[in-house]
Formats: sequence, structure tokens, C-alpha cells
Amino acid sequence: MWTKKELQTQDPSASPSDQPGPRQRFVPEERIEVVRKVANSKEECRQLKAELEGQGFTVMVREPTGLDAEGEYYVATLFAEKREPVMVDTWAVEGEKLARKKRDRKIDITAKLGFWIVVGLALLGVLFLCGPLIRACRAL
Repeated sequence: MWTKKELQTQDPSASPSDQPGPRQRFVPEERIEVVRKVANSKEECRQLKAELEGQGFTVMVREPTGLDAEGEYYVATLFAEKREPVMVDTWAVEGEKLARKKRDRKIDITAKLGFWIVVGLALLGVLFLCGPLIRACRAL
């Protein structure tokens, strides 16, 4: 009997993109770095903007409007964003996930085992303390 997967791989009309292929080890991804800074003067705002653009960031400036926007009440917020394409090793990511699962499983087993050991010791302690009471009741 044929499985669905075997039938898909044998079907000549199926396109290559429909058929499952070997997984790629390295896949492109985009790393995004976001920076937020506050400037208290127009000169500081221009300086920070030039500095961030020099580092390759795309900068957006939010300045206040109105009469309070000048002088000692001036505050500008700079939002900068840099996007970089990087190659991610999917095998390493899967290995890290597996290691995290193993670690979490060990922690889970240890916590459960420790709980039941404490419960058992508490029960033994209660029985030890109730021993003289039980002997006194039997003597009556």
C-alpha cells in the first residue's frame, strides 16, 4: 500500500516546489537593531542624528511643535533602525532547542523527585512523632 508521501514523490505532474526537499542548513534572515535616544537641544539632535546615520541607521526624529518647542523646553526623540541580512544556521538552532528541552526535562524530574522525597520525609516525621501516641492508645 502506498503512503500519501510516496504518491506525492512519484507524481510526475507535481511541481518541484510541492515536493519536500532536503532542508537547507543556512537560511537568510534579517536582524533588526533599534535604538531610541532623546536630545535636549536642536544641536544635540543634529549631532545624534548624524552619528546614527554614520553608523548605518535609518533615523526618524520626533520633535514637539508649538511655542514650548524652543529653548529650555525642547525635547526631541530619535528612533533609529538598522536592518542587516544574516545567514542563520538552522541545525544549530535545532540543537539549542534540543539541549533546552533536555535541560528542562532534567529540571522537571529533579523538582518532582525532590518534592516527593520531602513529602515522604515529612510523613516519616509525622509517624515518628505519633509513635508514642499510638503506643499509648494501644495500652489503653
